[in-house]
Amino acid sequence: MNYGVVLPIWQLTVADAESLTTRAEALGLDGVFVPDHILAKPATTQHYGGHWPDPFALLAYLAGRTERVRLGASVIVLPYRSAVVAAKAAATVDQASRGRFIFGVGVGWDEAEFADLRLPFRERGRLSDDYIRAIKAAWAADVPEYTGTYVSFSGATFSPRPVQRPNPPIWVGGAPGAVSSPAVRRCAELGDAWHPLALSLDDIEKGYATVRDLAVRHGRRERPGLAPRNLLDLTDGDKGRGRAAFQGSVAEVAADVRRVRSLGAEWMTFDLPRAGVPAMLRAMERLAGEVKPAVV
Repeated sequence: MNYGVVLPIWQLTVADAESLTTRAEALGLDGVFVPDHILAKPATTQHYGGHWPDPFALLAYLAGRTERVRLGASVIVLPYRSAVVAAKAAATVDQASRGRFIFGVGVGWDEAEFADLRLPFRERGRLSDDYIRAIKAAWAADVPEYTGTYVSFSGATFSPRPVQRPNPPIWVGGAPGAVSSPAVRRCAELGDAWHPLALSLDDIEKGYATVRDLAVRHGRRERPGLAPRNLLDLTDGDKGRGRAAFQGSVAEVAADVRRVRSLGAEWMTFDLPRAGVPAMLRAMERLAGEVKPAVV
């Protein structure tokens, strides 16, 4: 099992992100992930905050400060950038990290942000499907070609291409707290792993079964992987019945990790507590020093 942490970059400086990332690597954690917004509209600032560094630029910087830890997005909102711009940025991060990039993707949720970016909110799902196909095509050849509903290109060099072949892992996220049918279908058809956010253990199991079944129907030889994302909420004592997934004592959280591992998950990614950098550091230390050994 690989363990990753998602940095709440809306409340971190670049220096904070660097210190947390280098500490995660020193602790033996396996991945550090960052989220994505371009314009922080009121709904975004209400739920999170207004400070949003560019994720590709930040990950490229963190690549230069680390040696081993995987670096990823959780998640890039695909409609926000031209497909070839996103492909170029992702390939550059993969080059800078020497093949350590994980490309988490989603379709976005803040309609007001789409309006300011002059993007069609109601078409974001179809647009994202086309973008994933176009990005894969851009990565596949030195002079790639692609013709889709929203994206077409040919007769031009695309370089650099990613280190990882055929492509960096594409993790498909969905709406928090619900099994998103479009995201499940998108992962089964186009993704390398399902990356659900804030689901119960039962919903993770049911949703992943659907991903596997749909992947077979699409004729895929290898089923997509599973990489859930949940809040890590460690307590000093057992929470018992009625607790949320990955909430409770070390033993309870470890049992939850073992359950998702039994489903075939190779990654577990955790949101860190939003109570300041010391609390985030402490959560990472407990994850690496207490939870991880208890899972084995």
